[in-house]
Amino acid sequence: MRLLVPALLAAALGADPAAARSFSATCSNLSGMRVEDAAGDQAFRRDAVAGAAWAYTWDVDSKKATLTLPAAQSSDGRPHTQPGVVTFHRGGFFTIVSTLPGAVWTHAIYADSGRLLVTQTTTRNGAELSGRMLVGTCSLSR
Repeated sequence: MRLLVPALLAAALGADPAAARSFSATCSNLSGMRVEDAAGDQAFRRDAVAGAAWAYTWDVDSKKATLTLPAAQSSDGRPHTQPGVVTFHRGGFFTIVSTLPGAVWTHAIYADSGRLLVTQTTTRNGAELSGRMLVGTCSLSR
């Protein structure tokens, strides 16, 4: 992983204009916390995505990204994709923001450590709020 980091950062920063600026990551071992807020009454509980990996692809030139959630995580037994917008940050990480009806997901993938930090915010008509914060481990490639 440490050898891949300089190549990822150089490509993202444009050190080599001919270099591919498309990346991918597979992230697993996601765990963290969930919060539910109904009428100001908050409940916190541990949360995890057990036995499944999330797959990301993105291109820093087009700023397009895709998250593929495995079939095991969906109610209909099929993999699902979420489109997103990617940004590279000089601190050495990528953020992917994807929106769904009533929800916003922010995925931060840290190239130097191979770590993922995901936040989700959800609302049901502004009356019931919920959110998640998960961390995971990623394998990055380009």
